[in-house]
Amino acid sequence: MENVHQRKKEPELIRQKILEHAMQLAAQKGVSGVSIQAVADFAGVTKGGVFHHYSSKQKLLDAMVREVLSRLDLAVDDYMQHDQGGYGCFTRAYIYFTLQTENDGIGRFWSAISMTMLTDHAFNALWLDWLNGRLAQHQQTDSGMELQLLRYAADGVWLNVFACSGDIAEMQRMKQELIQRSYVQSA
Repeated sequence: MENVHQRKKEPELIRQKILEHAMQLAAQKGVSGVSIQAVADFAGVTKGGVFHHYSSKQKLLDAMVREVLSRLDLAVDDYMQHDQGGYGCFTRAYIYFTLQTENDGIGRFWSAISMTMLTDHAFNALWLDWLNGRLAQHQQTDSGMELQLLRYAADGVWLNVFACSGDIAEMQRMKQELIQRSYVQSA
C-alpha cells in the first residue's frame, strides 16, 4: 500500500532548486555569502540534502559557475541574434555583458561570479575555456587585434568600476563608446 503522505522524490528538481538558491545567495551577498547551511535554509532543504547533491561547497560553487557560464552562453547567443551581425558581433556581446548594470537575468549572477573567476584559479580556468571556445567559434568575425583591444578595454573598465567603486554612468558611456568602435574595421 502506498503512503499518501510520503513526498515524491524528484532529485533533479531538488538539485536545480539548490543550485538556483545558491546563485541567488551569491548575487545578494557575493560568493563568500554562500555557505552550505545558508543554501539549505534558503532552498528549504536540510544541510544533508545539499551534501547529497553537492558533496562539498567547492562542488556547489563549481556547479554554480558552470551554470552561470551556460546562461551567459544563451544570453550572448540571444544578443548576437539581434545584432547587425558581421564584424565584431561577439565583441559587442562581450562588451555588453561585461559592462552591464541590469540586475535581472544573467546580470544579477554575473557580477557576483565574475570576481570569483578572477581570483580563483579553478574558476578562472573555466572562464578561459568558455572565452577561448567562444573566440574560436567567432574567429571569422572577432579575431582582429582591434577587437581584442576593445575586449581588454571592457575588462579594464569593469575592473576599475568594481575595484575602485567607479562611476556607473561613466561606465555606461564607456560601454557605448566601446560598442560603437567595434563596428569599425581598420584597414
